[in-house]
Amino acid sequence: MPELGNILLLLACLLSLTYLFLPLSSCLFITTAIFFCVSTSMAILIYCHITNDFSLENVFYHSHTTKPLIYKICGVWGNKEGSMLLWTLVLTFYLFLMGIFTDNDSKLKKVSLITQGLICFCFLLFTLLESSPFTKMPSVEKDGLGFNPILQDIGLAIHPPILYLGYLGFSVPFSLSIAGLIANTEGNVWAKIVRPWVLISWSLLTLGISLGSWWAYRELGWGGFWFWDPVENVSLMPWLIAVALTHLLLVVRNFNTLRNFAILLTLTTFILSVTGTFLVRSGILTSVHTFADDQRYGLYILALLGIITASSLVIFVVFTRKNHTSAMSFQCLTLESRKKSATQVTEGRRFFSRLMMMLMNNLLFITAFFIVFVGTLYPTVLGYLTVELISVGVPYYNSLFNPIALAILVLTIIGQYCRWQGNSLLPIFREYRFSFCSAAAILPFIFHMELIIVLSITISIALLIFVLEAYSKRIRLFKSESILLARRVSKSYYAMMLAHAGVAILVLGIAYSVGWQEKKENYLKIGDSITVNKFKVTLKNIELIKEKNFHAVRGTMDIRNLLNNKILGEVTPEYRFYLAEGQKNVESSIYHNLLSDIYVVIGEIDKSKSKIAAKVHYKPGMSIIWLGSFLIAFGSLLAAFPSSGRIKVVYL
Repeated sequence: MPELGNILLLLACLLSLTYLFLPLSSCLFITTAIFFCVSTSMAILIYCHITNDFSLENVFYHSHTTKPLIYKICGVWGNKEGSMLLWTLVLTFYLFLMGIFTDNDSKLKKVSLITQGLICFCFLLFTLLESSPFTKMPSVEKDGLGFNPILQDIGLAIHPPILYLGYLGFSVPFSLSIAGLIANTEGNVWAKIVRPWVLISWSLLTLGISLGSWWAYRELGWGGFWFWDPVENVSLMPWLIAVALTHLLLVVRNFNTLRNFAILLTLTTFILSVTGTFLVRSGILTSVHTFADDQRYGLYILALLGIITASSLVIFVVFTRKNHTSAMSFQCLTLESRKKSATQVTEGRRFFSRLMMMLMNNLLFITAFFIVFVGTLYPTVLGYLTVELISVGVPYYNSLFNPIALAILVLTIIGQYCRWQGNSLLPIFREYRFSFCSAAAILPFIFHMELIIVLSITISIALLIFVLEAYSKRIRLFKSESILLARRVSKSYYAMMLAHAGVAILVLGIAYSVGWQEKKENYLKIGDSITVNKFKVTLKNIELIKEKNFHAVRGTMDIRNLLNNKILGEVTPEYRFYLAEGQKNVESSIYHNLLSDIYVVIGEIDKSKSKIAAKVHYKPGMSIIWLGSFLIAFGSLLAAFPSSGRIKVVYL
């Protein structure tokens, strides 16, 4: 059975080259065959894990007979070989989707499938030669070495697949961009084809990053959701460029300009996704997310990254010169935009126009990317050049990244108000005075906080209410025709509204959480309490539990609201020892209120004191953070599938 997995991967690898000489009519069959081969190979590996086939190195080193079934399945991609197979599976899945849904423009589709096929070939070949999950053991073992306790969480089942769907979704715009350059496709035509793929990928990447934060918050025991960890940053870098790209594609679609700049951002986004794979697997970065046990492994991916980067940039330079188009030209206008008056086009260059706000926001997103890029890689580069070890911590990112994020929020408010052709900004304070007055009304309650917290809350509330007020004006809320107008508003407007409201809610949740969080820790015996905010956490019982794959100390604690002296519920944190792995791990327990969490972890029992170490966090705003993240992802996904409406809005 394992041999069949390798054979199928080899067949898929060879088939991915056939796009070079087969006609377009045969491509759908080839894409289906490639996806079938890789998905069957993945199914074989999952079967080997489920059946405890310890004749495979992948199963022996990363599984155990006592491991629960769900972790046997999702543990398949909890190691470098299995995760690379998942990577190729997702890559071929997008190849399959391209074969079905890409426009039948013969040259554009043919070149894009060739490009995607070559990318699949590279990673399939790498998987076969250097990262095969079907490598045999020298001898068959009776049991495995177990699985990293930190990864034995339901988050592993959903976080990596969705993150990969986001990362590798950008391979489709990448391939379409290469094809667009070679075929010299008009900017507005190219943008209409590429934009849905970008939005879907960005939505999934948003969801994947959010799920990673959710997993870290629940599983790592430190009570945080983002620590500017290098691998967190690696996922954030393509996300930031993709945000700029989604907005820039609107300009390309509507004005047939800045095509080459958009193509450059598209290429960069996918290259950054591959860069993340290299950094995670190379041993360069240290993180709970990395597979850093073989630097030669990283060199192969570095070679792949170099090939993809160099070839795409050479194609970009050669064909942009050949096609005699300028990346920043405002000269080419679509037939639709030519119908607009020359005055309107000229006014579109005015400072307070939607176009200008988008371009300024793009500049800020790219600046934010460089801040993260430098902070992530500078210590590594410096270490290789000078053998000097330094670390770039949270203060660096907070001091540089946060002000840019707030500036983006301000420009988002202005951009939604401005017209494409430009208009005066002064009436915004009169027309949307409710939004600004509502934001200002919160100031007396938060003025004692740090300036960055005050600004974050004020601006995010202003943006949120601005979005709602703009919608209420559009549908003439509380008028007789409101329902009719609401039904006539386009889906793209609702997508924009949800995404921007999600951004405001996310920033509000982060500011609320960071500004008002509390943490206390102490040694407790039964009956002792820790008080945080208005909640009292009391240890009621300590017990030793024995499960099939771990033993644990479990504490039972009740949570009392001191305002009304009522018990709200209980939490049961655990301190586990995993038998097969020989490792200890904390298992947090969280009590969820509507607007806050009580987050509790425990440590080992201090036998000399007959007490147990306990740490209690008061985490406000966590549900707001998850809600904001979901709205951003859902809004961008909705924008990928627009429907025509009588009220046309083209600003995401």
